[in-house]
Amino acid sequence: MTYKGIARGKVIELEGDLALPEGTEVEIVVKDRAKSSVTINRHAKGSPEAILKFFDTPPLCTPADVDALLQAIKEGRQPTNYQGVFDQDQDS
Repeated sequence: MTYKGIARGKVIELEGDLALPEGTEVEIVVKDRAKSSVTINRHAKGSPEAILKFFDTPPLCTPADVDALLQAIKEGRQPTNYQGVFDQDQDS
């Protein structure tokens, strides 16, 4: 989930309602537009260190998202035709 807000001193005001139970632990990532070429861990974008850091980051999808993706893949499957162009009967 992503929530947007504005920091005002020690308080962050969110744009919408927070759909989390009281006491839920959260992590806040600050986006600095002036330093957009550097990630939060100070590694340059595309560097080996930044790529390794990316792979250590947990996915932002839920088990329900994974189930929906697998269902869409299953529904989108097309039948396989093993007959090639040269396998067709030709009248000579």
